[in-house]
Amino acid sequence: MKRILAIFPILFTAVMLCFSCSETKETGDYENWKQRNRDYIAKIASGIGDLTPETASEGESFRILHYALDPEAKWGNGSYVYCQVLEKGNDTVAPCYTDSIRINYRVRLMPTDSYPEGQVVDQSFKTPTLDPAVNIPSSFKVSALIQGVSTALMYMHKGDYWRIYIPYQLGYDNQKKGSIPAYSTLVYEINLTEISKTGRMLPPR
Repeated sequence: MKRILAIFPILFTAVMLCFSCSETKETGDYENWKQRNRDYIAKIASGIGDLTPETASEGESFRILHYALDPEAKWGNGSYVYCQVLEKGNDTVAPCYTDSIRINYRVRLMPTDSYPEGQVVDQSFKTPTLDPAVNIPSSFKVSALIQGVSTALMYMHKGDYWRIYIPYQLGYDNQKKGSIPAYSTLVYEINLTEISKTGRMLPPR
């Protein structure tokens, strides 16, 4: 009995150490989250040149100012979305704010120690990479999406596949949303598959 009692404190200490390590790791991923997300977007912004959605080729990046802001004024990093063309579609029509669309999408947080590619927090993808033959796109109104996504979508054409870095100011800002912490940069992969102009219903699949 004494031997069992002697071992118990050791086991208890080991369990608490494991719990403590787990807590440290959890805290470490999201420690100083707001500032780290600001720094992450600043780094993304620093690599953006003077290209536009019209002039960028596959693999190239550009920025788009939030649709409601004056392009003649000076704005900080949190007022833009930063886009990289992964694949370029052949269409020339972009959706308007009041249009409906279908997209394949995946959403990640910024990279952390536990998730070097960023934790996936939402997606329509059913495959590790985009496969339009397998994945079933989701339907939305452009106006119903977060500001950063709607801003980018209004420059996309059918068939485009972009990676979009959205600062927290154009995402959920200081609000927690499900598994998305407050002040989170959101990294979207979006493949625009269909556009239905205002007043028309998306055709059934």
